[in-house]
Amino acid sequence: MARREIIHEVAHGSLIKEIVANGVPAQAVQIYKGRNRLFCLDDADGTAVNIKAFHCPRFPNNYVYTTLRDGKAKRSFENANRLLSLGFGTPRPYGYGEVRSGLRMTRSYYFCEQLDAENVRDWERFDDCEEMLAALGEEMVRLHRAGVWHKDFSPGNILFKRLPGGRYRFYYIDLNRMEFGIKSRKSLMSMFRAINLDEHQTARLARHYAAASGEDVATVVAEAVGQLRDYQADKKKHRFFKKLVRFFNPRK
Repeated sequence: MARREIIHEVAHGSLIKEIVANGVPAQAVQIYKGRNRLFCLDDADGTAVNIKAFHCPRFPNNYVYTTLRDGKAKRSFENANRLLSLGFGTPRPYGYGEVRSGLRMTRSYYFCEQLDAENVRDWERFDDCEEMLAALGEEMVRLHRAGVWHKDFSPGNILFKRLPGGRYRFYYIDLNRMEFGIKSRKSLMSMFRAINLDEHQTARLARHYAAASGEDVATVVAEAVGQLRDYQADKKKHRFFKKLVRFFNPRK
């Protein structure tokens, strides 16, 4: 089948086109390896570019992402721009690229700024934890009032920088699973599901959220902790079914 490249770039176009055509070069530094991979590579002008190479989708998604809905790289780029337009932070988007074989997607990439920032994982280790959580609680209220639902609102996907005057700036990554214009309270509060796996810490953030929103503290804490418990129950069920599958289909 005929190979086709679909590229949209607003910066670093030569680098983007080269990677979409030939893959991530050997000199790129791999900074994360999982289902998807992250790389950092300096462009000719010395700018560090972050490259997210998405896992090659399997059937039927490799056809779905070319026919029925946008692929993850395109959604990441468009959601990043939407977030910026609403006044929220994310590494500056540079472009995306897809490689298709007929109607089948074979590779896709999202390109953005390589941001020097911390994530909020294990926030209790920070000396300024309480101040950071107060800022994060206020930020989550802003996101919710703007109707932004980040479905992967986990600690590794929330970056922040400390600014002068005790202020904080937050940046969001892993943006392909987002929705805008959401009014459902349950959907928006699900952003508490996996932000911290400790109930005490989740409740700690929820109290700051309540203070920023002016809502009843006990109600917000109950919602947030309830979301965490639902998440943990779902993970437990998932692990059980995986064990069940392995029991009936042991590897040779």
